[in-house]
Amino acid sequence: MGLSVTQRFLVEAARACGDGDFFRWPLVGSALGYSAAESGRAVQSLNERKLVIALAGGDARLLAAGRQLVARIGAKSAGARLHQGDNGKARKHAPGRP
Repeated sequence: MGLSVTQRFLVEAARACGDGDFFRWPLVGSALGYSAAESGRAVQSLNERKLVIALAGGDARLLAAGRQLVARIGAKSAGARLHQGDNGKARKHAPGRP
């Protein structure tokens, strides 16, 4: 299962912040290949969920709750990789089998 547009945006925003808290959300969206409208919707959604604070002029601040969610997303992604076959593709399990 892949990440949603908003989740991908949040992960990329955390990368853009590095050790700091601030990022330029239009640049994050551009790096992901998102349109200005998609980027705006993503940052607005994250702002409403109190994961980032959207500031004036395209700036935003990543909040602690946003960093925690990025860590959980990363942990889930790492766990998903453990269930891949030798060819790198995810294995499908038969019902009732691990």
